[in-house]
Amino acid sequence: MKVNKLIIILSIIIIGFASCKSVKPTTCENAVPAKLKNMHGMDGCGWGIELKNGQTLEPVNLNAFEIEKKDKKKIWITYESADEYHSICMSGPMIKIKCLSER
Repeated sequence: MKVNKLIIILSIIIIGFASCKSVKPTTCENAVPAKLKNMHGMDGCGWGIELKNGQTLEPVNLNAFEIEKKDKKKIWITYESADEYHSICMSGPMIKIKCLSER
């Protein structure tokens, strides 16, 4: 009976650890999780960045970062406002990316 309880407890522990999602660390300090958003189908739009709260941002310097551009690709990002830029896409605020890494 003790062996059966031990096997059950060990099984629960193993399943618990196996179901944990690993989060890839980022080199960007104070980064927020986001994902790339392909907006090429909309007039005047290119690549956007979607935050976890659903807000879309329009980066002005995405091409400065070596990253495979793929729709819904998970990333870490730090950014600042780029109010001096304007866009005909108008899908969200313009931003300048300070740091970007893959999740």
